[in-house]
Amino acid sequence: MKNNGNSQIAAGVLNAYIEAINSRDFSQVSKLLHENAVFYIDNKVQADLKQIEAYHEHFWNTLKDSKFWASDIDVIHSDCKCHVYLYQYKFSGYMDGKFVEGSGRSTDVFVQNDMTEQWQLLHEHSSGD
Repeated sequence: MKNNGNSQIAAGVLNAYIEAINSRDFSQVSKLLHENAVFYIDNKVQADLKQIEAYHEHFWNTLKDSKFWASDIDVIHSDCKCHVYLYQYKFSGYMDGKFVEGSGRSTDVFVQNDMTEQWQLLHEHSSGD
């Protein structure tokens, strides 16, 4: 992971999000989402929690035993209130009984909640290769 500072905190924030995705349990993911989170994935906007949940549930139901991971992570901004990541994402799992793999690029913006000091995902922009 390339980083311009705060490397241990920044690494932990993205890793926690990836672990939540791999739990295939939206209650785990939602704990890390900002109340105003917006996802822009494959030219579609999910701008509220119900839409974001529907996206994740569809992904997990379509791709059985899914695994998601990040590589080539670049922290393009990191300070005490915001981390911005660019990374290559990869996934694998079973679709219609066949093993499949895929990849793409993501930009994630995490901000620190002023009240709880918890890091939360405010924006994700992803597109497949």
